[in-house]
Amino acid sequence: MHVRPAALTVTVICLVTVAGCGSGSSTDAGDSGLGLPHTLVGEDYNSVTMLETDTSGTTVTGTLDTTQVDGTDVQHRHGRVSGSVKGERVTLTVDFEVGGTALKGTLSGGTLTLQAPQPDGQIEDYILKPHDVDYYNRRIQALEASATPSPLPSGLLDQNFG
Repeated sequence: MHVRPAALTVTVICLVTVAGCGSGSSTDAGDSGLGLPHTLVGEDYNSVTMLETDTSGTTVTGTLDTTQVDGTDVQHRHGRVSGSVKGERVTLTVDFEVGGTALKGTLSGGTLTLQAPQPDGQIEDYILKPHDVDYYNRRIQALEASATPSPLPSGLLDQNFG
């Protein structure tokens, strides 16, 4: 299933088309959460998202950074994350300057799968895997390098400017 980055962006920042915190994660014994890996990265053909978290018991705090490329338009977003992890269930709230949203997902091993609503109403999976900040930065550089200008409208090509 292919997740559209714009749909994830709409999900994450609600009104807009789609950094470290702390030093690691910890877990508590007993009924506490498994703990998320400190840095998770998800990517698609035109977006990269990094989630950095600290887990204390079942409480999750951190940040979410996302970069999306549409033609030559490169958008960077940064938000604060809070939530919980209980067993394999993960609930996150992401707050951006323009709004926020709640996301639910599952944690299996070190992989976090978030359910991302799509513009057509369907729910698709967005997968984030353990990586470091250097990997995220390399993925952003690759995205920005692949940014392409929109082609000129064909009507302009037919005009004689001489």
